This record gives sequence, structure tokens and C-alpha cells, in this order.
Amino acid sequence: MTAYETIRIEREGAVAHLQLNRPERINALGKAMLEEIHTALDQLEADPEVRAIVLSGAGRGFSSGFDLKEQMARRPEGAAQWREILELDFSTTMRFWDSPKPTIAAIHGPCMAGAFEMALACDISVCSRDAVFGEPELKFGAGIVTLLLPWMVGP
Repeated sequence: MTAYETIRIEREGAVAHLQLNRPERINALGKAMLEEIHTALDQLEADPEVRAIVLSGAGRGFSSGFDLKEQMARRPEGAAQWREILELDFSTTMRFWDSPKPTIAAIHGPCMAGAFEMALACDISVCSRDAVFGEPELKFGAGIVTLLLPWMVGP
């Protein structure tokens, strides 16, 4: 299996555990992590011995969402650069939605923004009592990339 820097993969029988592994940033979603998730899902979905995928976060929370510090350091300009970033975010979330394997989000602590959408894209979410959900980007005029929350909750 591939060596990863921002996620960790563990196997427990037929269950694969995909853990977001940047606890010092509450598992903030950055470009490298999203790309590693794609690679890991390619491998796990192709493995006939994997019957389910559990998504979780290391440390004190599931994920704080999109890594704004990383984004500010990259300083994307123009629609083309933003499109690349948002397409990666969207496609990563939809990988869980479209996965041929059952996906389970195991949520504790903060589950914010893009990570909240990723959890919504899983087939099942299991939450600890300290789980907190939010879409804080709306306060700043940013949009939700996949818009799963309104679709799941309904009018």
C-alpha cells in the first residue's frame, strides 16, 4: 500500500480505516490530503477484500474543514485557479458519495465545512457526543462546494 503523509490507512479484516491525519491542524483539508484520499480510495475500492471504508479524523476532531492557511499561502488568483481547487474538493467529496463500497463517517469533535460535506457523502455517519457540525464559510460569503446539506435536510 502507498505511503501517505496526511492520511493513514489501516485494515481490520474486511474493513478499511481511512483516517485524516493532521491532528495539529484538526485535520484541515489541503490539496495534498485531498489527492491522497483519491489515491487511497482508488486502492481500497479496487481491493476485493475491502468490504467497507470508515472515514475518521486523528486527534481532537474529525476535521476543521478546508485549510485556509494553506490557501492563503498559495494565493490563488482568477477563476481558473479557483476552479482547480474547488473541483478537487468537489470530486473528493463525491468519491465517497459514488463509492461502490459502503462508507461510514466516524465523527468526533469538530466536523466543519468541506469535511461536513464529506461526512454527508458517506452512506452512514456515526457521531460521538462531542461532535459539532457547521458550515462557517457561509458567514464570510463563501459557498458550499457540493450543496449536500440542503439536499439531505430538505425544505
